[in-house]
Amino acid sequence: MTLLRPLSLFAALVTLGGCGTDTHDESPALRQSEAAVMTGIDLSVSELGVTCDGQVLTVTGAIRNEAPTGIDPSIAGIYAGDPAQGGTLLTTVSVPWLVGKERYPFQAVVEVPEGTQKLFVVADTFGFFPEDDELNNTASVTLAAGGGCVVNQPPVALCKDVTVSACAAQASVNNGSYDVDLFPQPLSLSQSPAGPYPVGTTPVTLTVSDGMESSTCSATVKVVNPSAPVAGASKDLVLPFMVNAEYKQVTLADCAQPATDSCGGTLDLQQSGSIIRVVSDETEDALSGLRLLACKDIKLSADRKSAQLRAESGLLGNGRVYTMVYEVKDAFGNATTSSCKVKVPSLQGILSVGLGPVYCQGTACPAGTGGGLLCSLL
Repeated sequence: MTLLRPLSLFAALVTLGGCGTDTHDESPALRQSEAAVMTGIDLSVSELGVTCDGQVLTVTGAIRNEAPTGIDPSIAGIYAGDPAQGGTLLTTVSVPWLVGKERYPFQAVVEVPEGTQKLFVVADTFGFFPEDDELNNTASVTLAAGGGCVVNQPPVALCKDVTVSACAAQASVNNGSYDVDLFPQPLSLSQSPAGPYPVGTTPVTLTVSDGMESSTCSATVKVVNPSAPVAGASKDLVLPFMVNAEYKQVTLADCAQPATDSCGGTLDLQQSGSIIRVVSDETEDALSGLRLLACKDIKLSADRKSAQLRAESGLLGNGRVYTMVYEVKDAFGNATTSSCKVKVPSLQGILSVGLGPVYCQGTACPAGTGGGLLCSLL
């Protein structure tokens, strides 16, 4: 069975253009692409490191395909000295076909000439591919005087912002920090502050050290409440019956106990709450007190933090119950809907438990809870 593989963009261009007979300059220096358009091809060198035994060194690293599409096999070169300034090619690394974003790790043993100060690794060393970015093709390490052991390379700190759903949490902002030469000690990481992190956003500094040198980066840890707040109980506020059907202002804080967020914090209803609607279990035109007929029993404030409620109940009823339906949100937008009751006793002092919605003001009122017939005639 034959496994078919898609051609890279460059290979396709060669096939269509009839350029198969062209020769390639095998100069070790990086060449810049002469193409006037982007090719979608990009190779890079990363994670370069060296271990040594006298003049014999083992070079490790990775060739990466930075492009999203596949790239045909290529050749990387390892040089004593900068190839752009006449460095000596010590050996080559055959890099296979790489799919988009693929990493090819390599290891090669080389013997360095006396006096070598730096080793260079160059991806696509013979300049076969016209790449979109030729500047990331080269990486280098510095050697100790006379060649041999590697001079310590500082570690690289890489950070990322982190969001955690919890009340308090440990979290790492490390995003793949590394030490290219793994010398002189294993890489250690520390964060300041160390955590656990509270609800909210905390700036964090990551420090990575190889025991000799260190580097830092910064990010944030954002801890959000994992669930909606819990509403407080109704206070079952009682308004004394007013024979003149006067209004009484009732705030959310008058009507219900404070809510708590999922981490145990208290939420002030006047700041975190909003009235959705207020429902009465008596009609708007219920006859009551000296005025007998008083309309517009419920008036919501513009900011939905309070309501004007008539302190009256029907002459023939067993007391009035207003039900205030409200929403409370925590700092992260988690919301809970709840309700609380405000009662007005009957003339006989009876406190009703409520007979269901009859009259309503606000949003999403139940069907059939509009104004009373008598009030509509006034």
